[in-house]
Amino acid sequence: MNSDQFTAIVGLGGVALGIGGTLIAARVQLRGSQAQAEATRRAAETTAVTQYAATLMQQNRAAQRAVYVALLEAANAFGRAVDQICWRSSSASGELLQERMAQLLKSFSAVELEGPSAVIESAERIIEFAETIAAYLSGGQEYRPWRKLRDTDRHGSDKETAARLAVEALDALRTVTRTISLEVLASMRRSSDIVAFTEALGESGTAWRQKYARAREMLVPLCTMGVLESPEVDVLLRDAGLSHYPFDKSIDQWDSQMHSAIYGFVNSARQQLNNTKPENLEDQLQVRGGERSELS
Repeated sequence: MNSDQFTAIVGLGGVALGIGGTLIAARVQLRGSQAQAEATRRAAETTAVTQYAATLMQQNRAAQRAVYVALLEAANAFGRAVDQICWRSSSASGELLQERMAQLLKSFSAVELEGPSAVIESAERIIEFAETIAAYLSGGQEYRPWRKLRDTDRHGSDKETAARLAVEALDALRTVTRTISLEVLASMRRSSDIVAFTEALGESGTAWRQKYARAREMLVPLCTMGVLESPEVDVLLRDAGLSHYPFDKSIDQWDSQMHSAIYGFVNSARQQLNNTKPENLEDQLQVRGGERSELS
């Protein structure tokens, strides 16, 4: 190989290297452009998804607010019906209460659809107390005797003192009953002679029999006065003498608890409506990313 050939070969090698460098530089530049374009596209997509999520959140909050307000209105209407029964004794009060309870349950169903779970749980407490109050005021079998006692004690009459003494005697019996274990009380309920059963319970059994006898003594005159019927006396004695957890709370206590439940619902609803963070944004971005991968 002479010097001219060697020079030509070296020159061609330099040209090849130069072309290779140019191609490499162009490829690097292309990748940079593609990365920048991808970043721009992802930023635009993130903005679009964020805007979509925000719009969807606004729609959801509007729907939630509507059903929350409807439940509060139904609860307030139910409360007014309760007041009408307790203080006005209207002949239409029973039907009115049923209508208000039905509307309250309908409103609760809408809350269940809209959620979230924290608000649903708060609403459930309203329904729980409303159903208890409705059962009490409807004069159901287990509540009727207590309703008669409370009404006599509340409105006042020549029977008021007798009713108050009977309630106090039942409360005293309940206090002693709570010193007896639930297992023993379950056995007492199955016994054919409850009073005889307590003779084996020692001091607690003796105290129970004394309070039981006192409660019966206070209840019997109310039958003579026409406040109670004889079977209702037995219902009251079994409730106070065989259960730790009574259904003898007054309507005022239940009404107060229901109002507390309403306040709790309002707080839960307010927290939900004031939460302005778009929901499920990351999930939506992941879904869109999966769609791009499938298309590619």
